[in-house]
Amino acid sequence: MAAEIQMPNLGLSIAEGTIEKWLKKEGDVVEKGDIIVVIMTEKVTVEIPAEVSGRLLRILHPAGAIVKVGETIALIGGAEGEAEMGGQTAAPPSSPAVSSSALRPEPRESRDVRISPLAVKIAKENGVDIREVAARFPGQKIGKKEIFDFIESKKQKIQPPEIPSSPDEEVHPLTGPIRVMAEHMAASAQTAARVTTMAEVDMTDLVKLRAALKEKFKKDYNVSLTFVPFVMKAMGEGINAFPILNASLRKDEIVLHRAVHIGIAVDTGQNLLVPVVRDVNKKGIVDVSREVQQLTGKARKSALSVQDIQGGTITLTNAGVFGALLATPIIHQPQSAILWMGKVMEMPVVREGQIVIRSMMYLCLSYDHRIIMGAQAVQFLQIVKKNLENPALLLLA
Repeated sequence: MAAEIQMPNLGLSIAEGTIEKWLKKEGDVVEKGDIIVVIMTEKVTVEIPAEVSGRLLRILHPAGAIVKVGETIALIGGAEGEAEMGGQTAAPPSSPAVSSSALRPEPRESRDVRISPLAVKIAKENGVDIREVAARFPGQKIGKKEIFDFIESKKQKIQPPEIPSSPDEEVHPLTGPIRVMAEHMAASAQTAARVTTMAEVDMTDLVKLRAALKEKFKKDYNVSLTFVPFVMKAMGEGINAFPILNASLRKDEIVLHRAVHIGIAVDTGQNLLVPVVRDVNKKGIVDVSREVQQLTGKARKSALSVQDIQGGTITLTNAGVFGALLATPIIHQPQSAILWMGKVMEMPVVREGQIVIRSMMYLCLSYDHRIIMGAQAVQFLQIVKKNLENPALLLLA
């Protein structure tokens, strides 16, 4: 019996992936553990191994195809082959029988359509009428190539005409991780009832504390101390008071996550990845700093594992390193909140009736108003602010 190779579940926020390339072709003998296909998502590139030994009988989706989590992408059978790879093919055990009357391209045809069981399966999955395909390829045996050609031709008919490119334009196709990220962000914007609230944070004491500790952290722990671990620890304190910020909406249920797993957005120059620092509220500043540094390095080297990007419950993004001041970030589904931190800069502020120079930063919290009330979001943000303005407490947390 043929074994199915499926698009794996790579985490709560990944619903689909793009097949980047097949490393094996139909008919190849594979051993259990051999890498047979590379799949890209908006977060990570994953190599999928064969779970059994045998022969790669069928590739159901070509390179470039977008597949949903759990969708079968290939079939592997016994090493001797469970189907002939050249001429007539035997249907996998799960393939339904198809009567000759159902396969006639038109009622006036006197002969049955010749079609492979795989083509029947693909046609059924894509809602394609076999008779229409047969009418387009009269007298030919219908295989997977004819089905995919027919589907593509239908897409082209409904697409608007392309506008000719100007010599002054440089055009790049929206493919791979960029396309997946674009679709994911658009789906989030259309799903969540997003609201953004902001707070101004006096970072002066934290700037001084970091300056005093950064050499020690580098020497003793080989860690470059930044503001990010302090913000993450402050988020953990806010979640302790308002767990709803660490929740997800799953159909008609609110899922409160007990563990605080904070995703940290990393710009690699080509795409945006979100590795996850786990159990932030159980770790000290040193450990959080070390994990942030390690995950950021792996992201920029395209070396993240599936485990590195799974399970995030809330996200932090630091655009301040690029000089940004304010933003309204998009929530990273299926999470319900994302915190955005801006540039730390010296500004004139009023303290006790006097104008003084302080190091200030804006925090922007986007949250899903379907399950998070405005008062909860504002109070969470005030707890984060209070902790950052008293950073010595975060060293003890």
